[in-house]
Amino acid sequence: MQEIHDLKELLAANPECYEEYLLLSQVHHFNVFNRSEIYERTQPMHRSDFYKISLISGTGILQIKDEYIEINGTVLIFFNPTVPYFWQALLEERPSYYCYFDNHFQTKLLNKDYFQKSALFAPNTSPVFALNDEQSEDVRFVFERMCLEIKSDYHYRYETIATYLQLLLQKAYQFQNAAEKTSANKPAAIRLISNFLNLLEKQFPIDSVEHSLVLKTPNDFARELSIHVNYLNHTVKEVTGKKTSEIIASRVLTEAKALLKHSNADISEIGYMLGFEYPSNFITFFKRHTKETPKSFRSKGNTSPSRIKNI
Repeated sequence: MQEIHDLKELLAANPECYEEYLLLSQVHHFNVFNRSEIYERTQPMHRSDFYKISLISGTGILQIKDEYIEINGTVLIFFNPTVPYFWQALLEERPSYYCYFDNHFQTKLLNKDYFQKSALFAPNTSPVFALNDEQSEDVRFVFERMCLEIKSDYHYRYETIATYLQLLLQKAYQFQNAAEKTSANKPAAIRLISNFLNLLEKQFPIDSVEHSLVLKTPNDFARELSIHVNYLNHTVKEVTGKKTSEIIASRVLTEAKALLKHSNADISEIGYMLGFEYPSNFITFFKRHTKETPKSFRSKGNTSPSRIKNI
């Protein structure tokens, strides 16, 4: 296959799947990117033809099949070709990195054991690993080395990259073992947080006045989960370090910003859609969290008013 180096030509050839196509254009079955080079805040729910490993620093919602995972901080994420996923960045810092490779490239790996045991394959293991500062720097170094190697003219650069990829898989295997030991101590708490986030995220996106927010308070979620609100609040705080109300408010605020930017609904309609009985309550909420009014925010960012379909 002929290699394509011009990004404009690439996007024209396949605007819907340019990331995958960029990998397909390579004859060595591997590619690695800094997210600042090609950057999108959302990716559609889809399957990929490739394994993908992402290092992301920021805040967002990751959906893998029917499970929603809140991301906050630096994480290492593994994507299997058979599993559909969706990533929505709420706040993302750069640089972040990701690499693609296929089954052919893994034949370059010297040790297949780590590959088979990694989160790329383990069906009952979360593919998301939260990293501390030291772990983040270790993983970032590996990605940076792969980026340098792939741009070099060294004849055996892909063999060198395979070594770095194996190092990355080894580190992930270490993280996986540590995560399994930690989760074994708090299975009920993790299950509860997952159910809570699923309930929260399934209410979005909101695209009409008829589809307004139903679960708005910690009490609403506790009732839906058939638990006492104090238990919900305690578990959420213990696991995430945040109050239940803070997580709810953050997600509502994200939706409010999206509706103000991308919909033609007026501010009172948006407030009602988000569960506020009176427009003044919505304005107060928005101003408390952003230090500006909805009207001011919309005037700065709404360049194409149309009903939002996908955030």
